[in-house]
Amino acid sequence: MTNEQTFKTNSKFKYVTYEPDADSWYFAFEDKTSFFLTTFWRLLHNNKIEMVSLDNGNQFGVPKLVDLVEMLTKILTGKSLLEIKVKQDTADLLLTLTDNIQIEIFISSTGYESYNFSLDNKNYYGLGSGDIAVFENK
Repeated sequence: MTNEQTFKTNSKFKYVTYEPDADSWYFAFEDKTSFFLTTFWRLLHNNKIEMVSLDNGNQFGVPKLVDLVEMLTKILTGKSLLEIKVKQDTADLLLTLTDNIQIEIFISSTGYESYNFSLDNKNYYGLGSGDIAVFENK
């Protein structure tokens, strides 16, 4: 199991994409900081759940399907990523952004990598066992 780790950063949000065929998300920030997710996540604002990735593409009785790429782009544009916390034992991630926004990213498989992120010339992989693997870019 992993020990808790915290990385400080000040990287502005660039864009987010969703690939429906792979059910994967990609969050890009400046300074080559990025997150590739094949797991579910949720966004909190002022400690209140604002959106959950599993809601993407659902209708929920409103006139159009929920488009989280559009919603995230509106919310995160102009925001900066301040901190990445790898939680002890589970290796779940907690991203802290400006304006009291947080994104929680969860390990959702015991056998597959649920996420990877790039920061400071290293790649971090969230393993199903609650560990994290780290590789240096060459």
